[in-house]
Amino acid sequence: MQVQPFWEQAYQDPNAVAFSKEPTVDLAEFHHLIVPGSTVLDVGCGEGRNAIFLAGLGNHAEGFDLSEAGIAKAQAIAAAQNLDVRFCTQDLAEFAFARDYDVILSHGVLHLPEKSLRNAFIKLAQTHTMPGGLHFIGVFTNRLPAAPDMVDVTKSLFDVGELPTMYDGWEILHHWEGTFRDEHPGGVRHHHAYEKIIARKTT
Repeated sequence: MQVQPFWEQAYQDPNAVAFSKEPTVDLAEFHHLIVPGSTVLDVGCGEGRNAIFLAGLGNHAEGFDLSEAGIAKAQAIAAAQNLDVRFCTQDLAEFAFARDYDVILSHGVLHLPEKSLRNAFIKLAQTHTMPGGLHFIGVFTNRLPAAPDMVDVTKSLFDVGELPTMYDGWEILHHWEGTFRDEHPGGVRHHHAYEKIIARKTT
């Protein structure tokens, strides 16, 4: 029997927080780049912290995640804050864009599916981004191996430096690559290699 990922267990616990109640570091620092009233899509939104944060700033936010428990918790958090955020349960492999967005976010997700799928999704997301729109993207890299408890769900660690090359023709506004340590409910500790960019569509 396959053990559930740590985040799924945390999503199912109403008293646990899988990652943080606060937005991701890049969004907290650079949210001023987003014009209020923007349309936002959070890919693999989990408990919805980024989508909820941006909705609170006056943006029209949506988010999807494979986890039904994660989406249920995100909906409950948004409702408690009286925020209108459209959340749905959806597999990234089956997601169909119905519109273009001003901002697309994805943190800690795109290294999970197979490489061909995640590359195709990034290209599709770029196509469905408005001119001048922004991507906030963070992925795990092969500077370090996947954490032992994440090996089974991590299908395509990015090569170091691979992510920025996928945004050729976009303006890279922010880039960081390195490692960090974190801890999750139940005492789960990780050491990750991470790369993130903020990119603006110029054409």
